[in-house]
Amino acid sequence: MLGLFLSVALAAPRLGVPTSVVDPEHRGLAHWFEALRAAESGAGVARAIHYGDSTIAADGFSSTLRARLQARFGDAGPGFVSAGLTPQWNHRVDVSYSRGGEWSWRTILLGGAGGRYGLGGIVGIVRAGGYAVVRAVGGEGQPVPQQHVELWYQGGQGYGSYWVSADDREIGRGAAAAATTDDRRFSLDVPGGFTKLAFGAHGGTVPFYGVVLETGRPGATWESLGVIGVGSKSFTTFAGENLKPQVETRRPDLVVVMLGGNEAGYPALLGKGGEGYVPIFASALDTILAGKGAASCLVVTPLDQGYIDEVDGTEKSRPGMKNLVAVQARVAAQRGCAFWSTYDAMGGAGSALTWAHARGIGTGDLVHVTGYGLQILGDLLGDALLADYDAWRAG
Repeated sequence: MLGLFLSVALAAPRLGVPTSVVDPEHRGLAHWFEALRAAESGAGVARAIHYGDSTIAADGFSSTLRARLQARFGDAGPGFVSAGLTPQWNHRVDVSYSRGGEWSWRTILLGGAGGRYGLGGIVGIVRAGGYAVVRAVGGEGQPVPQQHVELWYQGGQGYGSYWVSADDREIGRGAAAAATTDDRRFSLDVPGGFTKLAFGAHGGTVPFYGVVLETGRPGATWESLGVIGVGSKSFTTFAGENLKPQVETRRPDLVVVMLGGNEAGYPALLGKGGEGYVPIFASALDTILAGKGAASCLVVTPLDQGYIDEVDGTEKSRPGMKNLVAVQARVAAQRGCAFWSTYDAMGGAGSALTWAHARGIGTGDLVHVTGYGLQILGDLLGDALLADYDAWRAG
């Protein structure tokens, strides 16, 4: 399998344009840089949460960033892992995940959970007797010991109870039943560490948001919170104000927002410089950042896109992409966020067509790229962020 990957990678052309992070005087990323410097000196954890759509839901783009940061600053663990880990919604390469019993999911894409979707935009609802098993794994699939665990879940009327075990030893149990609906968290440091975390429900249904796994050592996390299919309106319509306390509870040092891939065809992008798109994106960004506190923020644009003209059958570039990128850059600057353009890193207008026909990179839909293509883009952003950090530290 590795040989096949290498042959495909070697056959692919060199794509990608080195693109800097736009962050005047490092104002947008200073808090995160401080956390990275502390981690680098062996004194802390720099936590990043990364929101997005299908570009990060399979973890190809974000896993590259995670690997780059943890190689330099230390592996602090997976961090928050959504309870919705399933091929339908979300995936993480740094954990293995299995479950048993009867599960169902509600997400900010489709709604149906009364406005409560946890930190990751997905709530996994399990009936009594259901369970999940999570392990942090390294690049070769080997288990990576963790020391700190948190279980994020929902309390409410008619719910059952939860249980948590580490390496098959129960470490926690409690009721999810409550008079009113609220969000809850079980947290514990496990002396000696563990490699297998399990949790489940008994006595009734329990909605779970996810778990936190950390090594207990200095380092970095890059927590991918992608949900396939989501756009800006998913956050404003369904996540709403209940997302704020979840972000506050996680206390990230960096919040990354990478939306727009499912908005590139919006009519609002076609006229007057895309001004009609401003309130759509700005409202979503404000919703996500409401609970960030002093954390840094980074806006990352979606990939360039193309489409097939229904009249003549030819491939064409999405005409609204340039406006989308310009609007996101402007809104990011107004909110004090750093900005990085995936669109420009691909090569700008028309680059989606080039990438689509590159062997080992194109997927044929003029919208997505393969895991290898996402690795190229992840490395470009990794290069930009580390260069910006080094410049900040030198200054």
